[in-house]
Amino acid sequence: MFETTRSRCERAVRAFVTVAVGMSLFSGSALADSGSPQPIERQTRTYSISIDGTQRGSSKAEFRSGNGIVWIQSESEIRINYLVYKYNYSSGGTEIWKSGRVAAFENTADYNGTSYTVKGTSTPRGLQITTNGTTSLVSRDVWDTSYLLLPDRLDRLALGQAETVVLLDSDKGRLLSGKIQLIGDETLAEGQKPCTHYRISGDVEVDVWFDASRRLVRQVSHERGHKVRFELLSVE
Repeated sequence: MFETTRSRCERAVRAFVTVAVGMSLFSGSALADSGSPQPIERQTRTYSISIDGTQRGSSKAEFRSGNGIVWIQSESEIRINYLVYKYNYSSGGTEIWKSGRVAAFENTADYNGTSYTVKGTSTPRGLQITTNGTTSLVSRDVWDTSYLLLPDRLDRLALGQAETVVLLDSDKGRLLSGKIQLIGDETLAEGQKPCTHYRISGDVEVDVWFDASRRLVRQVSHERGHKVRFELLSVE
């Protein structure tokens, strides 16, 4: 069964509280460090989602950043409705980044009635991941597969250089491994500023493009024989 309107609202409230508390703590820290409040940058990005060339859904990501901390709240939804086949997918959660890496996150996903809840908390030994009640410990350099923000350490790859990357499936909590390679700068549309193109291979097949702020512009992946594409539509 898919999420009810009430459960979605409750999840949105929990995510908002997580972000609001983090931002409150951040504001206090900034005030202590500088003697005056630091500005918080706000941005909302909307993406289309297509499967094999047909639009099937949408995604929205809200960014809040300042003082080396980034909060991201995202929601994605895919609906496929054929006469003899229906498929519904929804995913949403919150990420908190510090010093260019994931410090904490919470995500809930529904795959056609099968639900997953994944939570990540930073500890001195690494990132503690809890998926549907089962807990494990992973490297602090893990990158979650929302791909909404490029980690600092990967922003320094040389052209053609490949590096091992540990990925965390942000929907299902699975650990994935692969190699990421810098392809180069590309302009995706007329009038757009150049983006940086990376390719990830191994347990996943994903191409991702980021702008100068290291935020996602395009994502193209191959999943179970289907081509899935996230494309940036607007920035507010």
